[in-house]
Amino acid sequence: MRPCRRDLPKDRLHFVSHADWGCRDGEHKAWILIEVDNKEEARRILPPAFRSQAKIVSLNKFSMEEIDDIVSKHLREARTKELEITDLRREAG
Repeated sequence: MRPCRRDLPKDRLHFVSHADWGCRDGEHKAWILIEVDNKEEARRILPPAFRSQAKIVSLNKFSMEEIDDIVSKHLREARTKELEITDLRREAG
């Protein structure tokens, strides 16, 4: 999807000037960083023409301790999946 000025209602043109655009790098998308209480509130800020296709991402900051915990959790989950795959191969073999 290529956002286009003609797709934006006149009362939403401020969106164009407040967004960061990737067009010059061939990425025809817009990014905006806002503080809201939930994803639905963020979606309502977007022009209606883009709401259904928008990807709303919650961003977080983590302490080093939290990052270590997250990485450890992901490593444990990866090992568990690896073991499950090994078990399935043994059963199938």
